[in-house]
Amino acid sequence: MNVDNDIYEQSVTDNMELNKEVLEILNRNLHEQKAMNWVLGEVIKVSSNLSSFVGLMEIITDMLMGVMGLDTCTIWIRQNVGFKCYSRSIYNENVFGTEDSTDLPQYFMRIKNPSLFNLDNDEYKFIRGKNVKSILLVPLDDFKNKNRIGVIVAEHHSKEYFTKSKMDFFYTLAIQISIASENAKLFEEERKKSEDEIKKKNDLIIENINYASVIQNSLLPDLSFIKKYAKDAFIIWKPRDIVGGDIYWFIPQKNGFCTAIIDCTGHGVSGAFVTIAVNQILNQILKEGETQSASEVLNKLNTIFRDTFYKFNNIEHFHAGLDIGICIVDKKLKKLIYSGAHISLFYYSKGELKEIRGINRSIGYGMERKIHKKPKEFTDIVIDYLPGDVFYMTTDGLIDQNGEENIYPYGIDNFIKVLENVNRLPFEKQKQKIWNSIDEYMGNEEQRDDITLIGIKPD
Repeated sequence: MNVDNDIYEQSVTDNMELNKEVLEILNRNLHEQKAMNWVLGEVIKVSSNLSSFVGLMEIITDMLMGVMGLDTCTIWIRQNVGFKCYSRSIYNENVFGTEDSTDLPQYFMRIKNPSLFNLDNDEYKFIRGKNVKSILLVPLDDFKNKNRIGVIVAEHHSKEYFTKSKMDFFYTLAIQISIASENAKLFEEERKKSEDEIKKKNDLIIENINYASVIQNSLLPDLSFIKKYAKDAFIIWKPRDIVGGDIYWFIPQKNGFCTAIIDCTGHGVSGAFVTIAVNQILNQILKEGETQSASEVLNKLNTIFRDTFYKFNNIEHFHAGLDIGICIVDKKLKKLIYSGAHISLFYYSKGELKEIRGINRSIGYGMERKIHKKPKEFTDIVIDYLPGDVFYMTTDGLIDQNGEENIYPYGIDNFIKVLENVNRLPFEKQKQKIWNSIDEYMGNEEQRDDITLIGIKPD
């Protein structure tokens, strides 16, 4: 009887151990199934929001490595020649990588269903892991065009790792990947078309801007033309963009010449359009008759400019105007008449550099900003110059330029210092050293404004 009891108790114990093992297997399978369902759900969710095929491959390989516990996961996508591989492996710290390869046997592309690959203890180039005991091949199909696009290769170091449930999961996953891949490729094709359209439009815009640059350059007097009427001269003209809001202007007169530098509202195309109008207005003023008053030119410019831009313009917050420095030179009388609106005149005479500041007023919008105050009057400053005296004018783009290592502007002090150092040099060297000074100050900092500088020696 005791023997029977012992046998019975052993049987109960064995059954309990068996039931425990069964429960563990069921729980493991249930956990595994939940994980696989989660991956499928995430792939569907991600693929609906992802526009990049490579991004899709990156996320899918990461999920498979993490959730399925693979050693290596490689998705092979067929190209015109060979394959593009998207892979992760525990042997390279699960880093996502892509490469072109011809290592995958072509007959893999003919398998119909998820299949286990028989290693036969041989080495194969397509295997990416180490000590691999199980390999699962899963076909990827383009259902729309009914052709094979690639293969998923999953590797593991354990034998019989890929159970039927895992193989069924990979089959379902492959269908979803194929659909998502096709959607991502279609999106990329559409994006490429859009980018090509944008590029064509941008190219057309750049072409038109380059044409506008040709027009703006044609307005600028050639240096050789200026030197016919002045003993020497140099010009620095550096638009921030292809075209800009700065110009320099020059016109001969009976006993000398008239020259100016102008800084118009805005940069780029908008500024360039204003410069064209200003150039035309100045030419119109001087064609009406020669003048010996620079301030008179500015007053006429202000009147015509305001009539041109403001008389019929009802656009709210519209602001158009310019700063200008203008000099009228009478070589017979050895006189220079200067007037300026926010642009100063620097001149070197008798070993001394002097600055004559332009008044605190602009052409055009200046009067709108101080509507309750009487605007300052433009005035003439008359200078009796000597042979060899040199005159300089610059727009604020040079003075206000900040540097790579210095957040503060280049400034008037630096400009005066460089003029004091170069004024006795030949003009070409002056130009080079002045530009080298500002260029060195800028470093890799972007040019923030158009820059124009004129140096001129009347006699």
